[in-house]
Amino acid sequence: MDEIQQRWLFALSAPMAALNPGAGYADPAFCDDQYINLQGSWGIDDRAQLLDMLDGMTDGGHARHLAPAYRAWQRCLPSEWQSLLDTLEPRERILHEFASRTFGSCGPGGILSWDYGRMGFLLRCGVRNLWIDEAESLWLHSRLAVRAQFHYGSWLAYFNGFMVGRSFWGCLDNPDDELAHELDRQGQNANTALIAKGLGQNMPVFLADLPWHLDLDLPPRPASLEAFDWS
Repeated sequence: MDEIQQRWLFALSAPMAALNPGAGYADPAFCDDQYINLQGSWGIDDRAQLLDMLDGMTDGGHARHLAPAYRAWQRCLPSEWQSLLDTLEPRERILHEFASRTFGSCGPGGILSWDYGRMGFLLRCGVRNLWIDEAESLWLHSRLAVRAQFHYGSWLAYFNGFMVGRSFWGCLDNPDDELAHELDRQGQNANTALIAKGLGQNMPVFLADLPWHLDLDLPPRPASLEAFDWS
């Protein structure tokens, strides 16, 4: 893959670079530090744990909680939507209403980019920590890219999905009677504001030659990943 295509792959985790000032948006290894400690926040200490996390979270992460709500909003007539809401338990009703409010920003992909972006971040950290090499990272990134281009139609929708996903994640532990209020106030969160500021400052230049529908020369699977049952 040429340099432009590689930067496209690394842009998938741009929100995580925005969240970590000093990180390189185009750095294959995320930042200049010698080691990135992922034990406390991710429970990852080695290659096997990294690949296990990638396998479990890419298609089975937080996005699965809201996927039915986004699908329903996309398919329902207004009268059907209200009838659906009337059948739901309070928490699910709140989440469906949240999906209906955010669908216009992120589209049918919903918050999948929250999972994809964080997995891209972990891959780049894995390069820094010498758990995977750059060829392995590029192939694994390319599988994230195939998913992202299928589910989203633009960088804006992709990044919006990440921000909406972060808002959802930030409220997972809230009880039902606080959930709607907490979802509404996530835009005031300091880290959310940091991501938005970083993307606003850096993405106009970084994405200038990276159209969303860029044709990617997907690399072959490295022999070292032949036993990793993932596509």
